[in-house]
Amino acid sequence: MSAWPRPLQQQHGFTLLEVLVAMVLIGFGLAIAFTAISGTARLDDKINGHTAAMALAQAKLDEALANPTFSVADDAVDQGYAGTDFGYRIHLRPFEALTRAQQERIPAFRQKLEEVEVEVFWGPKGNQQVYRLNSYRLAPPPPGERAAGGAAPTSSTPQNPQNPVRPTP
Repeated sequence: MSAWPRPLQQQHGFTLLEVLVAMVLIGFGLAIAFTAISGTARLDDKINGHTAAMALAQAKLDEALANPTFSVADDAVDQGYAGTDFGYRIHLRPFEALTRAQQERIPAFRQKLEEVEVEVFWGPKGNQQVYRLNSYRLAPPPPGERAAGGAAPTSSTPQNPQNPVRPTP
């Protein structure tokens, strides 16, 4: 044997400390990735809820606007739509387009308007989300007025002999 120590052999592999640091870094990366995926899934659910609420509100508004004599009960209804339980309310309120002074200056304008509001709500009671959609429609004539006045005019063009308006062919 020689007095000289043997040359140190080349070590292969990782130390325990290097393995632990790598595992901690991978753990942090996975935690961040799972948080991002979870947040994306929640945001996707929220967007789907808003989209379904918007579609339901538009459908109910179209229903109310399609027929001017359509009267709506002013109460809340629950309905399942696109996999979510929704509730909705439809409100009809008279709307004055002109002030009294304007009505006196323009006596030919006799149209009555109604505001139609559709309110769709969903989610848990403590954290309920709401989507509102408003529009206006011509108010239906009172029940006795149409029968007493005869047939309804076929044209929406006002008849004014001083300012005749002729439809274009």
